[in-house]
Amino acid sequence: MVSSLKTRRNAVKKLVIALVLVILTIPCAAAVITVKADGTGDYPTIQAAIDAAGSGDTVVAADGTYTGTGNCNITFSGKNITVKSQNGPQNCVIDCQNIGGSMGFSFTGGETKAALLDGFTIKNALYASGLGGGNGIYCNDYSSPTISNCTITGNNLSGICCDYFSSPTISNCTISGNNRSGIY
Repeated sequence: MVSSLKTRRNAVKKLVIALVLVILTIPCAAAVITVKADGTGDYPTIQAAIDAAGSGDTVVAADGTYTGTGNCNITFSGKNITVKSQNGPQNCVIDCQNIGGSMGFSFTGGETKAALLDGFTIKNALYASGLGGGNGIYCNDYSSPTISNCTITGNNLSGICCDYFSSPTISNCTISGNNRSGIY
């Protein structure tokens, strides 16, 4: 009887250990955060959604034209997250409205290829002396984001500017009609 009790205890211990190991190996689910151009999504702006996102999360921008503070001069802040449009660049526009010192997106915090920007039209960024800006997308300081399926057009300087050892992966993007260059 003592022997069968020990056998049961050992079996229960093994079961508990196995369950703990299984639970520890289940990855945490990444969040999906939705933004709408009218500000009624999970967060009022794309920047607010990025600020709230954790590593591996996805920010989805619904169809519309995004303008103003928080929807221009958007920075990933070193986060390796996905920011994508719901239905592609023809339906989701970042319009910097030719405001001096504006740019669409910037990657300046050492983002890796896991930082993904996907499916936006980015236009009308404007350089201003002392403020900078003017590029649709700006990559700097060893950042190496992935930029896919974007249309980058009508910006005062470059479509994409790569400075200081940045090395983005750019795929399936249309970069045209920018005043200085497509990719600099």
